[in-house]
Amino acid sequence: MDFSINHFANSPGDGSLSVLDVGSGLGVFPFKIKEAGWDCTALDPDIRSVRHVREIVGIEAIQGDFMMVQNIGQFDLVTFNKVLEHVENPINMLAKSLTHLHCDGFVYIEVPDGESAIVEGPEREEFFIDHPHIFSLTSLSLLSTQAGFSVQTIERIREPSGKHTLRAFLKPTN
Repeated sequence: MDFSINHFANSPGDGSLSVLDVGSGLGVFPFKIKEAGWDCTALDPDIRSVRHVREIVGIEAIQGDFMMVQNIGQFDLVTFNKVLEHVENPINMLAKSLTHLHCDGFVYIEVPDGESAIVEGPEREEFFIDHPHIFSLTSLSLLSTQAGFSVQTIERIREPSGKHTLRAFLKPTN
């Protein structure tokens, strides 16, 4: 959140950011965005998740495939929280987010950190079969560059759940 606040520190307006959270699931991440006072729109392909986010979390939600959805507007921030490791072509998905970013916007990503997790063994959650992609600092940087972004910051974290995670803030290169 500090990166976001600093990035938009000199922007006019009320300080409220528009956020598109791609692959929102049950809405845990969008709920935190809402708590921060930002205007969040959740996007998920599962109608049950969308209904839950709307009715229980109280956030605008769109049901659809991010790669197919059109005319949803532009946002200050697009987030992919534990999403890119699940898709066939994460480069294309990340590149598509450019069409949904305001000119001074940025992207936030969280993905499993394979380099840190492998030290504890290949049976960890980071390597489950529903993750066709596992990331390293280098591969996440390369993915970002190939999708048209420059990495502003990237770091390793160990979540309270024990998961090894890479998180990054990206800005469009143009």
